[in-house]
Amino acid sequence: MEKKGLILIAIIALFYWLTRTDSSTDEATGLVLKYHIEYPQGGSSGDNLPTIIALHGNGDTYDNFYNFTLKDLKIPARVILIEAPNKYWPYGKSQLEQYSTAIANFSAQMQNKFSSYNKPMLLGFSGGAVMAYYSAFNHCQSYSVIVPISGMLKSNMLPDTINMDDTCKVLAFHGTKDSVLSFSSGEYAIKQLKKYSNNVKLTSFDAGHHGIAQEFKGMILGKVGNNL
Repeated sequence: MEKKGLILIAIIALFYWLTRTDSSTDEATGLVLKYHIEYPQGGSSGDNLPTIIALHGNGDTYDNFYNFTLKDLKIPARVILIEAPNKYWPYGKSQLEQYSTAIANFSAQMQNKFSSYNKPMLLGFSGGAVMAYYSAFNHCQSYSVIVPISGMLKSNMLPDTINMDDTCKVLAFHGTKDSVLSFSSGEYAIKQLKKYSNNVKLTSFDAGHHGIAQEFKGMILGKVGNNL
């Protein structure tokens, strides 16, 4: 093979390596989760750092969510951002169950892979927060704390079987002027969770749906950092 051909192959291989997306196939559900790892304060795979499993909002992308929010986290951490299927997390109960199971199994794999001293935090925004709320009912034991931001659950979305107790910690945030996912729908989710755990708290802020990416980001990320 000519030298130019070898160089071209090398360039293509390098481009693939730099642009590829890591993925994990869940054996229990068969779902494939695509994910990306970021270090807001610097770091590498060999560092023993607290881990955040982050779920972006519906219609958004993982990199946009990271750049406008978690990139500004002030303490060292490993942020693992999972891509929603076709940019949208499901709201149907059966799909919520499947994806919450797959994400919980993925969380355990990441804890083992990076030899983390603590279970990962699960953080979700908007549609990702719907997934986080649902995960609290059935897979709370997989996380150190669950942080839904501007999310909700409705009565027809609650799981049939609930596995939750006082060891489950949920720290939720919601804007009182939210016109996308109403503050009352977030309150409903919190009310249901409090039936099973005393470690559930909702913090309100005077803003709309995207308040986390604006003036209240510092407050939210500060409390997130305190719980890592």
